[in-house]
Amino acid sequence: MIRMSGRVLMTTGVAGFVGAVGWWFLFFHQMLGDNVKQASECFYSTTLQCGVADAVGSVLDIPPYDPKLLWGAAAVSAVGFLLHAFAPE
Repeated sequence: MIRMSGRVLMTTGVAGFVGAVGWWFLFFHQMLGDNVKQASECFYSTTLQCGVADAVGSVLDIPPYDPKLLWGAAAVSAVGFLLHAFAPE
């Protein structure tokens, strides 16, 4: 039962990571077009430039990207991995 919970958490974390990548790409692609790589630092942290982009981007169709989803997904995946790896069989 614990191992299955670990698998569910890992799957949920991966889905959250995929969602974070999609959200980041869609948000910054609206602002930067094909130069979206300029916002790569904004994927995992919120710098001053990312904050300015969020303020400017708040008028766009997609809500401003927040890296909390990425870090939350990583935490959920890590907990799931630990449960799966160390649970008794």
